[in-house]
Amino acid sequence: MCNQTPIDIAFPDSKDLHLRLTVGACKLHIRPGDDPQWVAGIYDDPSNAVPLRIEQNEGTVRITQAFNWPESWGTFREPPIFDLFLGKARPFTLTLEGGASEADVDLGGVPLRSLTVKYGAGKQEIEFSSPNPQAMDLLTVVGGAASMEFEGLANANFAEMTLEGGAANYELDFSGALRRDANVKINTAVSLVALQAPAGTAVKMSAEAMMGSVDTGDGFMKKDGAFLNEAALRGATPRITINARVTMGSIRLEQGGEASSAAVVTT
Repeated sequence: MCNQTPIDIAFPDSKDLHLRLTVGACKLHIRPGDDPQWVAGIYDDPSNAVPLRIEQNEGTVRITQAFNWPESWGTFREPPIFDLFLGKARPFTLTLEGGASEADVDLGGVPLRSLTVKYGAGKQEIEFSSPNPQAMDLLTVVGGAASMEFEGLANANFAEMTLEGGAANYELDFSGALRRDANVKINTAVSLVALQAPAGTAVKMSAEAMMGSVDTGDGFMKKDGAFLNEAALRGATPRITINARVTMGSIRLEQGGEASSAAVVTT
């Protein structure tokens, strides 16, 4: 019996668009799409135990799962798989929420006004393989008991980013094309936070550790209580400014990766 459900959602006429994916135990694969549709792809539920649900209210679409209880008790053998493509025709807000799941997400070129990522467990890998053509107001990350990796964050084109969580590991890579100043606020407990930015991108970090540690790799100098790399010291713009507070954990900032030729403007 085929347990695959096609997903085909057109862009609605509403001005404000919001796509919410709220999932439980599953594997989530997302890629930028070339079709005119907003969301296209397949939901594969091998056990036929966790049906797909799609709800739409004007410009908001919510994709989630429902557990068939008690009919599906004892039938769950392997996690369902979402294999999705997101359209690039119109800008929208995206929310990704999940529990004990695995996410492999590439949002390169997808025009996002804002992005919220909330996971309670599992492993999530989120990449911006190419620049976001839409100015993003806010990127919000909330995690607990999870492993979360972000790559190409300069390509996200956000003005503000917040990270909050506990008992988790976070890896934030700020490679890509930094086209405007970006502010990052981090507040974690019992967590390991690893930050990496290209040497050519100006970075300033102020950090406070309570029963924890703050460390930087080669290329950073402490000035007026903050850590700055050479690009920040010479006044290069745009700049990434990081304010971090860690409790019973650690934060490390290193230089590495690649910056786009459009990432640095010298003043």
